[in-house]
Amino acid sequence: MNILFVSDTYYPHLNGVYYFVCRIAPLLQEKGHKVAVIAPSETIHASLKKIDGIDVYGLPSLPILYYPKVRIPIPLGLKPGIGVVLDEFCPDIIHLQDHFSISKAVIQANKSRNIPMIGTNHFMPENLTSLIRSEKWKKKWSVLLWKNFSAVYNQLELVTTPSESAADLIRPRLRVEVRSISSGVDLKNFNPPGNTEEVRRKYKIPDKPVLLFVGRLDPEKNLGEILYALAAAVKKVDCCFVVVGKGIRKKALELLALELGIQEKVIFTGYVADQDLPYIYKLSRCFIISSIAELLSLSALQGMAAALPIIAVNKGALGELVKDQVNGYLYEAGDIHKLQISICNIMGSESLSNAMSRKSLEFVQKHDLRQTVIAFEKLYVHLKNTQVRDRREYFVVSKEKFDLPVEEISPSVYLK
Repeated sequence: MNILFVSDTYYPHLNGVYYFVCRIAPLLQEKGHKVAVIAPSETIHASLKKIDGIDVYGLPSLPILYYPKVRIPIPLGLKPGIGVVLDEFCPDIIHLQDHFSISKAVIQANKSRNIPMIGTNHFMPENLTSLIRSEKWKKKWSVLLWKNFSAVYNQLELVTTPSESAADLIRPRLRVEVRSISSGVDLKNFNPPGNTEEVRRKYKIPDKPVLLFVGRLDPEKNLGEILYALAAAVKKVDCCFVVVGKGIRKKALELLALELGIQEKVIFTGYVADQDLPYIYKLSRCFIISSIAELLSLSALQGMAAALPIIAVNKGALGELVKDQVNGYLYEAGDIHKLQISICNIMGSESLSNAMSRKSLEFVQKHDLRQTVIAFEKLYVHLKNTQVRDRREYFVVSKEKFDLPVEEISPSVYLK
């Protein structure tokens, strides 16, 4: 089958969509399918690049002022440009990853082609409204954002989302079937051979129990809560907090750590290369996440695959990953005291940490990435076979081909 993924955000903007596609697409290709992505280009011109071994068709776009890696497709010529890609790639299945400009234009372009379309939801309004201070305007924007989501995804034949909590969130908003399929994690990647000493030296991580966070340093991640709890916890247990990732809150979090007098206990690594990340997990004792907008959390799954206990806020799908006092602790948002106790319990007791780590490794087995790929493959085959049509009737041979030089990209080099 030819499978086309569609998104308004993609590499080099690192987010849930990119990580979802870049992990399952190569495995689909290993199974004999042909996979491509359509997303904004990195310039005002169309492009064709091979990223992670996958063809990525870039549509002309402009950067967002404060987020240059996030780009907005140029409306003029958007639908014809998409038509060229559809006619060139000839997908059997179109798989939308969001409900924004490119996805809307793909739906319009597909009306004359009638290719089966499904969508996966990675969206929560909090991802976009976290910078709005007024609760009144947050609610208004949330209503509008959900309305736009429903208008687009109700035109699809099936919608998936990575957890049951996420499915429950969108089922009342949709008329189409919604299924939960885990985004999955590669269980083999997070138990690497060898020791961690080189990575410790590279990122200046001291030889003491490590509390770990991996993700974007953006407002909805609520990392300030962890810093406040850590300031109290380090008076009772000796540990350090390693923060992996980049984002608009990095400077503010560094200043907060300084203000709390724990700057020597917090290591902001910035970007960590793919080959180093499993070793960061391996040298850690516990993974922690305080994000209020998680439909699953790939980084928490990675922590579980690395056999780490998880401390998580009881929001979104995190309650599905963490069983309180079994493979970690859950706390209610804003409960700094419970968060502090949870940190002290795990960081101060290696035996408790070991017991919880075994449970994390047990619970994560059902999120095996290869099972995720099998689940999506079955959906694709079902949709293709139950909607028999002569596609030649719908595809119009374009006079203009998406005939561009293919630029090979190695993300681990490109992102530095």
